[in-house]
Amino acid sequence: MHSDWTKGFFIDKAHLFLRIMNLHWEVAEAEAKGIAKILSKHGVSKGKILDLMCGNGRIAVNLAKLGYEVVGIDFSSLYIEDAKRKARDHNVEKNTRFVLGDIRELDSVVNESGFDAVINVWTSIGYYDEKTDEEMFSKAAELSKDNAILVIVNTASRDSILRTFMPRSISCWEDLVVIEDHEFNKFTSRMKSIWIFYERRGEDLIYIDKLELNLRLYSIHELYNLLKKASWEIIETYKSLRTLEQGGPTDPINIVAKKI
Repeated sequence: MHSDWTKGFFIDKAHLFLRIMNLHWEVAEAEAKGIAKILSKHGVSKGKILDLMCGNGRIAVNLAKLGYEVVGIDFSSLYIEDAKRKARDHNVEKNTRFVLGDIRELDSVVNESGFDAVINVWTSIGYYDEKTDEEMFSKAAELSKDNAILVIVNTASRDSILRTFMPRSISCWEDLVVIEDHEFNKFTSRMKSIWIFYERRGEDLIYIDKLELNLRLYSIHELYNLLKKASWEIIETYKSLRTLEQGGPTDPINIVAKKI
């Protein structure tokens, strides 16, 4: 089930990725407004939203500031506690609820239903296998109202990744430098990545630690079939949340689906 890497990445060494998550708060308000614009277009200008794999709440909190009620679920206690703190800091405690739990047990962890929309942000699929993803979205559909909207955004696309694939890449996040080494398995469509974290001090790089990812990358047509089995049908794709320009076959995954 490829679950060992998720425990290492999001629980045992959750503090490492939290640093990157916190930097993403700089664009979280704009991302949330883009999601809200999509939801409003499809009749969800208010109501309850289920945020699958919410991290430390950057989208949930900002959607709550726009008037939505948001329930976020994540299995990292560090992220959930940080999300609760940020909800207090942004005065949206009453509009948010953050639940510690495994997405694979969504139906037993989230003890309410009637969601108007479900969101899944920043490549929060493909952690385990296709069956697990199908079950996650199927359970989310069961918790949602008829004609509810599902939004999956800022998600790695198999076609997009392979079009520009590099075995090594480097990302800089203020004083944090991350070197990523990638291997792609064409038979399983899984990409294994080793992230090596360094602290930049002047001209020196100080080694911190490393993390491993093992993602199942999807193409749009694969997600279309998977979601249909889970009672969702894709109705729109976008190139980006910023422009809401129509998406092409090799763009990152930004899709809107409706419960069927």
